Amino acid sequence: MIAASFASAALFLVEEIEGGYFDKLRATPIPRMAIVLGRLYAEVVKSVIITALMVLIALLFGIRVEAGILGFFLLAIITALWAMVFSGFLQLLALKSRSAAATNAGSLIFFPLLFLTPNFVPRNLLTKPMEIAATLNPVTYVMEAVRSLILDGWEWTVLGRGFLVVGLSAALMLFLSVRVINNYD
Repeated sequence: MIAASFASAALFLVEEIEGGYFDKLRATPIPRMAIVLGRLYAEVVKSVIITALMVLIALLFGIRVEAGILGFFLLAIITALWAMVFSGFLQLLALKSRSAAATNAGSLIFFPLLFLTPNFVPRNLLTKPMEIAATLNPVTYVMEAVRSLILDGWEWTVLGRGFLVVGLSAALMLFLSVRVINNYD
């Protein structure tokens, strides 16, 4: 999950906006979705590599992925897709603010969300306010899906919720980003 916090696509977008290259991209007859997805695909690839390295290093220290090799690949996929969502959020901030400082500051939202999950304590042992916050937090479902692959194996309900959250979040970020580009002045 920490691999998702290394998003740099949005900072490159700010550089392109400041340098005028983004205006040239918008002037070309390519779909706006291609402008958004081009950067995000790079984040997906980078996240798969970082996640794979982190898990491989952890294997050296004795962890096991209960879901096996297929679970390892699924873990890398859901982490990479979440990185795409997070990067999409930062790209949205970059498009709206056109500022590297504001875009960088936007990445700080990830860390409070990370600590408002049942990451360290099972959800049923959280205090009521923390349990409510964890239930409303989309990061919770991604974390639980990844954790289930490592600790429990194939928990289809948990995995389904994780992928549903990632899919809906990705669709929302892509929609909003394309809308901002279409209305960009």
